Amino acid sequence: MPPTGGLPWHDKNKIRVHYCRQTWNGEGQWRGGDLEELGLYPTSTHPSAAAVHFSSVGSWSTGKLLPMAVLEDLETGKAWYWQIETSADWHFEIGHRGSWSDDSGAIFIHADGADERYGGWSLELAPGEKYEAVPAAFGCCNGDFTDAVRELTGYRRYLTRAMNGTVPMAPVVYNDYMNALWGDPSKEKLVPLVEAAAAAGCEYFCIDAGWFGELGASWGSGLGDWRPSRNRFGEEGLEAFLAYISAQGMEPGLWLEMEVCGEDAALAAKPDDWFIRRYGIRAGGGPRWFLQFGNPDVRAYMHEVIDRLVRMGVRYIKNDYNLCIGTGDDTGGKAAAAGLQQAMRDFYDFIGQVKSRHPHLLLENCASGGMRADYEALSHFHLQSSSDQEDYRKYPSIIGGSLAAVLPEQLGIWAYPYPLLHADLAFPGKLMEDSYLQAMEDGEQTIFNMVNGLCGSLYVSGHLHLADETNRRLIADAVAVYKKERDFIGGSHPVWPLGFKRINDTESWNCVGLASSDRKRMLLSVWRLGSGAEYQTIPLARWRGRKATVNLVYPHEDQGVEATYSANKGLLTVRFPKTYQARLFEVRFDTD
Repeated sequence: MPPTGGLPWHDKNKIRVHYCRQTWNGEGQWRGGDLEELGLYPTSTHPSAAAVHFSSVGSWSTGKLLPMAVLEDLETGKAWYWQIETSADWHFEIGHRGSWSDDSGAIFIHADGADERYGGWSLELAPGEKYEAVPAAFGCCNGDFTDAVRELTGYRRYLTRAMNGTVPMAPVVYNDYMNALWGDPSKEKLVPLVEAAAAAGCEYFCIDAGWFGELGASWGSGLGDWRPSRNRFGEEGLEAFLAYISAQGMEPGLWLEMEVCGEDAALAAKPDDWFIRRYGIRAGGGPRWFLQFGNPDVRAYMHEVIDRLVRMGVRYIKNDYNLCIGTGDDTGGKAAAAGLQQAMRDFYDFIGQVKSRHPHLLLENCASGGMRADYEALSHFHLQSSSDQEDYRKYPSIIGGSLAAVLPEQLGIWAYPYPLLHADLAFPGKLMEDSYLQAMEDGEQTIFNMVNGLCGSLYVSGHLHLADETNRRLIADAVAVYKKERDFIGGSHPVWPLGFKRINDTESWNCVGLASSDRKRMLLSVWRLGSGAEYQTIPLARWRGRKATVNLVYPHEDQGVEATYSANKGLLTVRFPKTYQARLFEVRFDTD
């Protein structure tokens, strides 16, 4: 990046770097700073020896940071953006290469997925061997962070285009885990959920963890055999229950962790070369050793598992990944980081084989939520879990930030009306108490949940069968709105009129929009969190000067919420009379 404009490269009003912090239950936490705040500044007449580094080690590629960033030139109105596409180690740095005699020079950006200094990667090639570097996307556009993400959104659609057409795009999925069964399914618990999900209009029903374990037993250390429980699904068994789901008009799904094996599984008796190893022993331990998909026998075993499940009627697999592998696989004397990179490539090659064998099988990527949400993974999986966050009030922060990293049509967002939090597992009767039912009567908690899900790929959970008539209608209406709008969502790009809100910024408002490329339409989700203010002004500066019509899309009728738009100022003013309310608006703009 050669210098442009009049300000020196290190001026606080010149450059702003946008990067994103991640953690379990707290994905999508964007931050920004000038170069000096991040640690890059001149120190003498000599060139700067510093650089700003961002890196990740291990297979939770998005467990601490996203492998992407945006560098914005505030003076010239240009933005540079990049993403690294790997589920293994990655690193990028921003620095300045300058003259020994003056302040001239240029800012550089270095991105890689194979670095000995930041991850310990090295690889010795024999004569005739070759190595293919980790892909990285890099670009520049006029504008700011939002414009950069718009460009990346278009690129990601190009990257994932090969997956279009073989499976439904962004279907409505019900999953029984989050704030519902928490990994303890049974026929008795599932039947009312299946009926309620079908009545709401869900298209897939996924039975999450526990379908393979016996009732009352701990199943965590037995992962890998993937045989149905003998006593969770009645005398007819799991296959008959999957047929029952199909008879209700939904495609059945199951949860797996394809890449792991527990110590108590029969699979654990396989030879060590079935497993990723470090220092001569299997990586991991307890409930999770990691399988080596470079071994043809491992692939054959897992193909047999998936083939069997498909024959049973499974049309959806949620593949979870609940532990980071660490530094990698050093089998054969190679660097562990090089072994990890190859192991990830081998696994995604296997996923490609699965899709070829079963082109109508929908595949979701999950890693304790969004801990492996990179575009090596997402160029192979149809959907991506956004988070394990169980508090619907904290979710808007995660949604807004995650939409900068994952296509909206790939981003599975939980909507869990009538939630039973994990802390309340011992008190399931709480959802039937008079005080709880009275608190649900106005439907606002349900609306908030469903507005969350309408920001991406709608992913439903919660105890839907307990909903009263008002809330049942609100759930079904949201599903209908989603089905009507999902094609639009699949061609939109995100905008953030109020910027990003941190996950613990609960005394505020938040909003995120999904805008069309022709700038004529936007779906705008607005949340009043714990703010004491009934009114919020939302700047739509990109459309200032254009007349617009604002319609309430969900819920359809609402006398208490108000919205007015000033075209001259480009300001939308909304009034929500209660805290923790949410609404979905449509904004239609007149032609430029």
